[in-house]
Amino acid sequence: MDKQNPARSNEPAVWLLFGAGGAISAVFFPVLVLILGFLLPFGLVTPDNIIAFSQTWIGKLAILALLIFPMWCGMHRVHLGLHDFKIHVPAGGWIFYGLSALYSVLVIFAVINL
Repeated sequence: MDKQNPARSNEPAVWLLFGAGGAISAVFFPVLVLILGFLLPFGLVTPDNIIAFSQTWIGKLAILALLIFPMWCGMHRVHLGLHDFKIHVPAGGWIFYGLSALYSVLVIFAVINL
């Protein structure tokens, strides 16, 4: 390609999903550990409250964000980590990001059916 018509890249979309997954993981996973690891076992939060929240539309959006974006972040890290170790998986981008896309679709259908 020449300078006037540069080749298109999928990197902006992948980096957006990677960045969102990293940010969501950093901000909300400690809260999940607090709720599911401490408050729930000690009886300060009941499972009924968690189930009721998961059945609202905002709860479903939260579940989607907490499950989908960190997967994209993790798969991107695995893909680049293998590349850093000079392990080149044939069609690695298609495999890792394809698995993330498949996982995303499965999670969407599972959350819709809550």
